[in-house]
Amino acid sequence: MSGQQIKKLKSKTQIDRVFKKGRTVKSGVLAMHYIEKGCEQNYVHIGVGVPKRFVLLACRRNRIKRQIRAVIQQQQKEVFEVLRPGYYMILYKGRVVADTDDLFTSLRGLMRNLSS
Repeated sequence: MSGQQIKKLKSKTQIDRVFKKGRTVKSGVLAMHYIEKGCEQNYVHIGVGVPKRFVLLACRRNRIKRQIRAVIQQQQKEVFEVLRPGYYMILYKGRVVADTDDLFTSLRGLMRNLSS
C-alpha cells in the first residue's frame, strides 16, 4: 500500500474547493470530482454524496452511500494504484436505487477513465 491511507473528506471548504476548481470524470451511475494536488502527507481523501433530487428518501440515500463506501473498501488496492494523494468526491447520479454490482462496475469505470 506504500503508506497511503483513505480518509473521509468532511471539510465543507475542501468539498467546495473540489467542486469549484476540480476536474470531473463520469462512468455509469457515478461521477467523481477531484483535485490531486494540495494535499498534506500521503492521504487520499474521499467523500461520497447522493443528491436529494435523485433519491428522495434519506434511508435510501444512506444505503447507497454505504454501498459505495463498501465497494471502495473492496477495491482498496486498485484505488491506491490509480488515485494519487488528493481530494475526491464521488457522487451518485442514478435515478433508481442501484445494486452493488452496478456501483462496482461504475467505480471500475471511474478508475479506468481517471488513469487514461
